[in-house]
Amino acid sequence: MLEMLHPVIASPEALLFLTVVLGVLLGRVKAGGFSFGNAAGTLIVGTIIGAMVGTAAPEISPTLKSIAFLLFVFAVGFQSGPQFFASLGRASLPLALLAVVVALTGLVTAVTVGHLFHLGQGDVIGLTAGALTQAAMLGTAYGALGGSGISSNVLQQVQSQAAVAFALTYTFGTLGVVLFCSQIGPRLIGVNLKAAAREHETEQEDASATDDPLLDYRSLVARVFRVGAAQGKTVAEVDATLTGLAAIEQVRRAGAALAPSPDLELQRGDLIAIAGYQSAIVKAAPHIGEEMLAETLVNDLLGPSVDAVIHPSLTGITLREAAHKLGAAGHGVFLRGIQRQAHDIPVTARTVLLPGDVLTLAGPAERLDTALPAIGMPRKKSDRADIAFVAAGLLSGVLIGLITITIGGLPITLAAGGGALMAGLLFGGWHARHPDRANVPVAATQIMWDLGLATFCALVGLTAGPQAMAALAADGVTILVAGLLVTLVPQIAGLCVGHFLLRINPAVLFGALAGAQTQDAAMLAASDAAESPVPALGFTVPYAIGNILLTILGPAVVALS
Repeated sequence: MLEMLHPVIASPEALLFLTVVLGVLLGRVKAGGFSFGNAAGTLIVGTIIGAMVGTAAPEISPTLKSIAFLLFVFAVGFQSGPQFFASLGRASLPLALLAVVVALTGLVTAVTVGHLFHLGQGDVIGLTAGALTQAAMLGTAYGALGGSGISSNVLQQVQSQAAVAFALTYTFGTLGVVLFCSQIGPRLIGVNLKAAAREHETEQEDASATDDPLLDYRSLVARVFRVGAAQGKTVAEVDATLTGLAAIEQVRRAGAALAPSPDLELQRGDLIAIAGYQSAIVKAAPHIGEEMLAETLVNDLLGPSVDAVIHPSLTGITLREAAHKLGAAGHGVFLRGIQRQAHDIPVTARTVLLPGDVLTLAGPAERLDTALPAIGMPRKKSDRADIAFVAAGLLSGVLIGLITITIGGLPITLAAGGGALMAGLLFGGWHARHPDRANVPVAATQIMWDLGLATFCALVGLTAGPQAMAALAADGVTILVAGLLVTLVPQIAGLCVGHFLLRINPAVLFGALAGAQTQDAAMLAASDAAESPVPALGFTVPYAIGNILLTILGPAVVALS
């Protein structure tokens, strides 16, 4: 078998890409809604291939591993930067505090179980990163190990132990958080996620149901109906059933557009377009007729869509406050959705807008042209990234990592990984406020994230493979038990603080706990259990904080273990 693969084994490039391909494919396999993901998939496959190939493996430059990690960790900082700095404000403080509690509890738990179970340093590093599902922690820990002055043989042994421990604990780290946020956690505090989500949504609706005029700058839905039950009624009579929360905006009869005047009598077969709040349209639908798929009418009603990165003057305030601040400038401009770190978040009166939020707006072209300068900067459509800007960020990160400060005779440094993370935060935060100065599409940083992470984990696995079986046989079961504790104890601590001390709505809370351990899958599971997108409201700020804190904890784990 190995002889047939000799050309691949002899080529470090071919072996690396084979590992990435097989690892990513393994990461996509789903069983009961669970999948390994790119990090664990490539690490597992790399470790297996490394163990099979053994000493026949070609020499792979450690510089390549370092570059892959720098690309990944810079992208983490760049995407998290806007929400990280926004979390320093008062409105996001409870969610930021929750992420700190989870990260520090994870660190303390990992170090404690390491001492109790007499685990080696590599085991503690790997199980901490795996149980908390943060592959970047491996990279910063490896950087700290490399600067500790230990011999190359000991360094390789510790890194091999860490890789095996990570692979063993990552699976339950992911699955455990998913189960905790969707099933276990709600039962521990005796809440129903569906009811909690409905309660939160009701509070938002109550906040919108004031005596103020309806805001044109609002969450808009549009539906098209063929008149049936409303035959013979006037536009004014149908509008009355919409209780002022929606309105007929367009009527078409036999292909011709008619002005929707109040006294226009509707005929069977007319197509009418209604815009406004979804709840009002749904309630009135049985009294109108059959809903139709008529994209032309909907597009005519809404006008062209524009994605805009939010203006700094609107950050840190609620959507209702932003609408009042815009005043007449927002008239006739409709908000179709908000994206935060590539996630759609609920649009409510109390949704707090953060730097880097992308608003999808619709309306007549002339109204958009008038309103956009006050709302935000249109996101550039170009797919080409400003490579000079990105390279400057990476260079800054490496230079920051070279800085060493001596405290009490002990040299302290962020190393290249920590420097790249810091630079990513600074460059990402600046870019969110000045998107017109340098074009960096989300897809560009995402491929840096995905390819950098997969490559780094593949190289870690290939390097660790030859010693993997010995490390697994020595402490395999103990590491699994320790990993179970490191996954669940921080979640329980975060739940107690968030529920009993901070009084966060449970549906928002479990989204926040998922974010604190950087688990998209857990947030989606909580949303499914709640049958609502409300958990996404709590996810993004802890996700940004969690990515940063868990990454920089790598050197702390090395120092304490």
